[in-house]
Amino acid sequence: MTTLSFTQVEIDGFRGLRGLNLEGLGRVNILVGQNNCGKTSVLEALSILCNPKRPSEWLMMVHRRDFGRLDENIVQSLRWCFTQKAETNYDHFIEASCYFKYAGRFSNQLTVQYVEFMKHQVVELPIGENEGGVTEYIDEEYELRATKLRHIFSASYTNTGNTSFDLEVDETYRHALFLVLDRQKEKKEHPLFDIPYEMLTPYSYQLNRLQLKSQSQQLFNDDVIELLQDFDPDVEAVRIGSFSGERAAIYIKHRKLGEAPLSVFGDAMRRAVLLTSTLLSLKDGGVLLIDEVEVGIHVSALTNVFKWLVESARKLNVQVFVTTHSLEALDAITFSDNDDAEEDIVVFRLKQTEEKTESKRLSGDLLHRLRFERGLDVR
Repeated sequence: MTTLSFTQVEIDGFRGLRGLNLEGLGRVNILVGQNNCGKTSVLEALSILCNPKRPSEWLMMVHRRDFGRLDENIVQSLRWCFTQKAETNYDHFIEASCYFKYAGRFSNQLTVQYVEFMKHQVVELPIGENEGGVTEYIDEEYELRATKLRHIFSASYTNTGNTSFDLEVDETYRHALFLVLDRQKEKKEHPLFDIPYEMLTPYSYQLNRLQLKSQSQQLFNDDVIELLQDFDPDVEAVRIGSFSGERAAIYIKHRKLGEAPLSVFGDAMRRAVLLTSTLLSLKDGGVLLIDEVEVGIHVSALTNVFKWLVESARKLNVQVFVTTHSLEALDAITFSDNDDAEEDIVVFRLKQTEEKTESKRLSGDLLHRLRFERGLDVR
């Protein structure tokens, strides 16, 4: 059995991805291409496939995409998870579906159907108290615009059934959102199909609570210090505490700086701390998804950081998927004097055409020749 969680992924109808087939996935997979070619969408699709029996992953996924709450509501966010026609607008009801097929540790398929429809709902509204002081209610009927996502999940050797959940928006009060999640159908008894994963976005490294949660799980693990010392040999320890007795924070015990807050070290060290603890939490078969991997790391530090990332992923048996627009980051990830590291690295260049989403696979060895012997821009 392969040690990689994913060796092949097919995606069709999810966001703007159409007929995409990623074959020959490696230990470290780098997604490159022009803006809006679908790089981040691939990471989001993988986050769903890591827990294919849990429709609530869709809510987590759209929340990460719309962290600043630019969309009107969750229904709008979900609608645009499916390939849209140019003339589509909110007033039109739509039916859409997307399809996933993947191989690796498991060989599974997932079809998700999206439907918008109108339904009626009776709501009890309080109208006041009677003479006895008892609250009286009146039934009001509302026409609701509802959205349903139905999961149809099957494995190659067993059919595990369907799961679904509904989102309902009250059209009378457009800002009110009623979420009904059918957790009885969100099967928990199939851990066999779940793959531990984490998705790190460009802003994850700025959120102290995320780092505290991740780091606290690994606080007494010697591997954390060992891996951080690969990045900065003067790091002696990582501590969580509060000198003022208020909110806890992360402190680095540093040979030159003493006990210093993590913020003193800037984004590069912050990323290293979060990446280290996250990698360790996913060891032995997890998946790490990193969007815009170069953010916050100075060009001069790229080679050391990414060499450490590739070596750590191999050592801990974690599969990594990253997106980047940076040629410097691409060179830093693929630069290695270790032949084994080159075998671990695969680049996929995505391109949107009228008919489908195309991908061109470049192995580490070929990529190294194209970049360092011929000087080609492979993005």
